[in-house]
Amino acid sequence: MTAASALIIQIRNRVNLATDDARVTDANILDFLNAAMQDVESQYSWPWRQQVETISVSANDNTYTPAADWRNTLSVTLVDPPAVLQKRTWKWTRRVAWADMTGTPAYYTEHAGVIYLYPVPDKAYSIEHRYLETTDVLGSTSATVGNPDWFDNVIVTKASSYVAQKLRDSELYQMLETQYKQQLKSFADDVSRSYEPVNIATRRDWEHG
Repeated sequence: MTAASALIIQIRNRVNLATDDARVTDANILDFLNAAMQDVESQYSWPWRQQVETISVSANDNTYTPAADWRNTLSVTLVDPPAVLQKRTWKWTRRVAWADMTGTPAYYTEHAGVIYLYPVPDKAYSIEHRYLETTDVLGSTSATVGNPDWFDNVIVTKASSYVAQKLRDSELYQMLETQYKQQLKSFADDVSRSYEPVNIATRRDWEHG
């Protein structure tokens, strides 16, 4: 993981900005880095941001509060019997709630930071919650980013575009934004090939699984 100070140097080099240039301070660039990270993290479900927590739910209790670093849910599954719960809207589950139904949970919804299971569990169950964690906020130049080092270049490019915008250099800004979109797509494709399992459709697929 790379320290923010090292990324700031890369950003200054990218936009040809001297360290003593008063138009953009290191504090400004740190803010741009945080904004860039938020933007990058919102584009895809990057695997290094995916977490899994196992939660035990009790009979007649269909609510649980996710981990403190929870951003949004990727999946909710029952451990035993194994089953994937289907996501439903809060409005849809409100109609089920009035029926006071109990049984094996088959659906879930999210509302106000709480996850609700339906039907209401008729006994204790073990639930596996797969989610995306919140993006780090760099509080100082000594803080480190949470993504792999080889991904730094995408964040640097996006943050550099913010610097170019502050400098009112529209040509540089447009160039960096175009570069950012290309890099983002390229890295997303690479990550997908590296992390996602191959669907076994033919015998040849076993060689690449």
